[in-house]
Amino acid sequence: MARTTSEATTPKGKASVAPGKKGFGGRVSKANKPNKARDAMVAMQAYFKENRHKHKDLAYKDQMKELGAEWKTSSKNPKNKA
Repeated sequence: MARTTSEATTPKGKASVAPGKKGFGGRVSKANKPNKARDAMVAMQAYFKENRHKHKDLAYKDQMKELGAEWKTSSKNPKNKA
């Protein structure tokens, strides 16, 4: 049969760092990690949204090709700023 005690057990949490150890040595948490690729993607999507009206006469796929070619040489592209 199952135990019928009224003791409330508390869940045991994991220790973040074992005693006597100093951590993980320079790991960057996700909150503090630099996100250059994500920022570049956001900039590219904003650029596409701003300039899509220039290619209204083209199909969507062709618009994306043209905008991609323009993005490669754009001053808003982070790769071109360096």
